[in-house]
Amino acid sequence: MDNRDDILDKIRKCMAMAQSGSEHEAAAALRQAQKLMEMYQISQAEMLAAGVRESKTKAGAVARPASWESDLAAHIAAAFGCKLIFTPSWGWGEAWWVFVGLPPANEIAAYSLEVLLRQALKARREFIDSALKRTKKKANKTRRADLFSAGWVHTACAQVGALTPPEGAAEAIQAHMQLKHPSLGQLATTDRNAGRNWSERDQDAYHAGRSAGRGAQLHQGVGANKPRMLGS
Repeated sequence: MDNRDDILDKIRKCMAMAQSGSEHEAAAALRQAQKLMEMYQISQAEMLAAGVRESKTKAGAVARPASWESDLAAHIAAAFGCKLIFTPSWGWGEAWWVFVGLPPANEIAAYSLEVLLRQALKARREFIDSALKRTKKKANKTRRADLFSAGWVHTACAQVGALTPPEGAAEAIQAHMQLKHPSLGQLATTDRNAGRNWSERDQDAYHAGRSAGRGAQLHQGVGANKPRMLGS
């Protein structure tokens, strides 16, 4: 037995047997679990984190995501009881949003962001092509598109239902984070409207986004038992 996942699975089975009503069987199973942990140098933290998995979705930015995109990813992560990591491209490849959680929640969260981010970007492009086609200054066009996207996310997120995580999920995810990602820094996002007083056109852009966000749809697509949300 040299596959660590197999070893962890064996230990979990022993620990389950240790809850047996038979005192002799429970004691033997517990001794076997302890023996395997010592033999393969498996810590309590690793055992706790053993069921946690990571799923990823391509990000819309390569290094510093817009605050509206970060808000969307963070809301979805919280709804499904996941931790969220942003992995930048560092000048090559693609950037990713990573959801850390207990299956299938991590998979559903990644799927949800993929679907909603695609819709948000499509709505943003349509808004730019229609409502902002006469806005000449590029900075103002981008700012108002960000306000539209923020409004879209606000409405769409209000429709995303939350899952009740299983008992012990938070502790397992925290153990995984400490083992696999012990030195994560704080994510810096791009907010082009921070500290600004909104003009009437800025407010119009935000409220147009809130209205458009009501059309967000998220259909069942990961696993047969995935919960239905939004338009499913």
